[in-house]
Amino acid sequence: MNGGRSGPRPASPAGAGDLATPGAWTGGAGRHLLDALPAMTVVVDEQGVIVTANEAWRRFGRENGAGPAVAEGVGQDYFAICRDGAMAGCPRGSRAPAGITRVLRRELPIFTLDYASHGSDDPRWFTLIATPLEGGGAVIAHSDVTERRRTEMSAAALIETGRELAGGLEPADVARQIATSVVRVFAARHATVFRLEPEGGRLVCIAAAGAADAKSWHGRTVGLGEGAEGRAAAEERSVWTPDVLSDPKISLPEWAEDAVRAAGFRSVLAMPLKSGEKVIGVLGLGDGPDRTYTEDELALLAAFVGQGAVALENSALYRQIRDARDFLQSITDHSPDAIVTTDREGKVTYISRGAEAIFGCRAAEMIGTPVAGLYPGGIEEARLVRGRLLEEGALRSYETGFLARDGRRIDVSASIAMLRDPAGAEIGTLGVLKDIGERRRLEEQLRQSQKMEAVGRLAGGIAHDFNNLLTVIAGRAQLILSRLRPEEPIHRDASLVRSTADRAAALTQQLLAFSRKQVLQPQVLNLSKVVTGMEPMLGRLIGEDIDLAVIPVEQPGRVKADPAQIEQVIVNLVVNARDAMPEGGRLTVETADVELDAASASRDFSVPAGAYVVLAVTDTGTGMDEATRTRVFEPFFTTKEPGKGTGLGLSTVYGIVKQSGGDIQLESEVGRGTRFKIYLPRVVEPAAPEEARPVPATVPRGDETVLLVEDEPEVRDLAREILEASGYTVLQACDPQDALLIAERHGGPIHLLLTDVIMPRQSGRALAERLRPLRPELQVLFMSGYTNEAIVRHGVLEPGTLFIQKPFTPEGLGRKVREALDLGHGAWRAGS
Repeated sequence: MNGGRSGPRPASPAGAGDLATPGAWTGGAGRHLLDALPAMTVVVDEQGVIVTANEAWRRFGRENGAGPAVAEGVGQDYFAICRDGAMAGCPRGSRAPAGITRVLRRELPIFTLDYASHGSDDPRWFTLIATPLEGGGAVIAHSDVTERRRTEMSAAALIETGRELAGGLEPADVARQIATSVVRVFAARHATVFRLEPEGGRLVCIAAAGAADAKSWHGRTVGLGEGAEGRAAAEERSVWTPDVLSDPKISLPEWAEDAVRAAGFRSVLAMPLKSGEKVIGVLGLGDGPDRTYTEDELALLAAFVGQGAVALENSALYRQIRDARDFLQSITDHSPDAIVTTDREGKVTYISRGAEAIFGCRAAEMIGTPVAGLYPGGIEEARLVRGRLLEEGALRSYETGFLARDGRRIDVSASIAMLRDPAGAEIGTLGVLKDIGERRRLEEQLRQSQKMEAVGRLAGGIAHDFNNLLTVIAGRAQLILSRLRPEEPIHRDASLVRSTADRAAALTQQLLAFSRKQVLQPQVLNLSKVVTGMEPMLGRLIGEDIDLAVIPVEQPGRVKADPAQIEQVIVNLVVNARDAMPEGGRLTVETADVELDAASASRDFSVPAGAYVVLAVTDTGTGMDEATRTRVFEPFFTTKEPGKGTGLGLSTVYGIVKQSGGDIQLESEVGRGTRFKIYLPRVVEPAAPEEARPVPATVPRGDETVLLVEDEPEVRDLAREILEASGYTVLQACDPQDALLIAERHGGPIHLLLTDVIMPRQSGRALAERLRPLRPELQVLFMSGYTNEAIVRHGVLEPGTLFIQKPFTPEGLGRKVREALDLGHGAWRAGS
């Protein structure tokens, strides 16, 4: 700071005009005048080198640890002394050298600076005044203004304490500020503020400051009449003692003597804090022995005491207001909803933490901005909402969109109301906005799931009926072929019918896979081993223009699934990836072990939390847009040209994965490729050993009796002819009631029940359970083109259940019947 301050300033005495140069101050009258100055003073030449220093400078240097040369001063670079901190009474830093340099250059008529000394725990304050000499150089005086400064600081501390009280701070914080200010302003060693608890007849320390550990004093109690503080409260007057430990008039509580010794004070001044005529607390000052206080200090202390009394008296009301505020703040802070208030002009005045999270911004960024900026429709939509508020009073469950900070649209359900003052005048609005994006996402997932389930039921029902038709077509074609020689003209037509039926059967099998109505034969598998074993075949499948990378995890967890179905999943995904890369690319098939926590499982998956093995198939192909991604698992949906695909590949994958207890995730963007990730539950069972099953060269025959139950006449007739051609005696029934009558009336043994699973009025399983008491020796073989929970649980055959899938071939039926008969008694037990 420059100019504007009065202070000690060297002046030439009358008749001392020869003191205009630095050298004139080194002896004679100039020297006597210099030494007579109470301020530390030096005379410097134009380069800032000290020409002479007065006695005050030398004495301060000797008493405050300056080196001999610095304390003497002569010949020392004043600027270096300031820079190096060689003299505690000189200012450190660049401000003083810069100002003095301008004085030496005659750019300033005078330079002044207030600063604190350094190198001491108890700093003193100085004012520097630099005045130029006419003949060059300057006189630099350093005046000790510590006492004046402390007076100013005392007044400032009192003002600051009053400001904090007026600002509505916590009473405990204000009390702590009072204690701290008392220690600083009065240079006391210790200060405490006690609050009186009338119901307990004691004082409780609520704030402490000074050399001792303030926390150790907090909560300490003093009874009325105990110690200086207790006496001051009981007698309602100030109490002073020169030594609290030896004063016979002072009786201390048990804890106090050790605490006083630890704090290092002896004298105590205790002043009661009063509200009107009522004592509400005590301010205590502790210092060295025999510490006394001037009238000015006591007056200042009285002011501190008055402020402390105000703070303590207001504490109860303040605490109630604070608790109510904190309770409301806690509600808004912990609410996941966005809470937003505005003023009458529609500018945001408050947003909650929930609003920060929803809109992706900080409160400071939003306060004062127009709330219209949150509406996608801008000011027009904001006006419409305001109009509805004026007309309806409040909006409830108003579903709309709001804009996040980054421009994203956020779907919300809003409840908005007018804010009014006690007189009923409008002062703003209050909005509580619930993010319903997750709810809508779940609703969409539910709709999609319900749609897929409905399509699945439809596909399963179609497949069931179609399989019955295909059983007849394929079976009759095979019977015709068995009676024809290859060279006969009709042999080719029959072969074409048979191969076409097989292709149709494959399609129905895919429909069953999607609808999760196929019968699985699960085994414990090493998924990495399955993928590695398929690598050569996959390479041939995709061609040479696609780079295939198979990355199996080492020692993966095991899964329980139908190996043939898992291979079908991999093939379908690889073919889908190949078709997405017509100009080549990279295809990666990898496995990994993962753990799904409860949060991610409920948010992103349709499977529970736990351990899973992941099969990921990633391509660098064309990718999919959002519309394609939402329909990609629907049966018959395809983006390929007509005739290039059935649209069942990915729906088959979906069905197999879901029926195997897993989940499938899709990640894809246009131009950035696609990744399918399949999650299958991890199991602890050991992997099943590979077994090679020998296939008989010819269809086995037999002479046992078979009870055939099938409600479709064409299928029943076909099965009867196949079995009779293999030597079996066939008893045929069109429904379960007919079968029961036949079983009751037939005099001979019935070795096997061959029954459809799904029939009108009664299932094949229920029929088997009713026949068991009548025919304990009866074996059971189920057949169906469509499964339900009658013989399977989650798509898996129950243990001991024999099953043949429609459509079947004559050879397949013959082998399965023989297998069932050869298993012996107890192959299937009702109720198992």
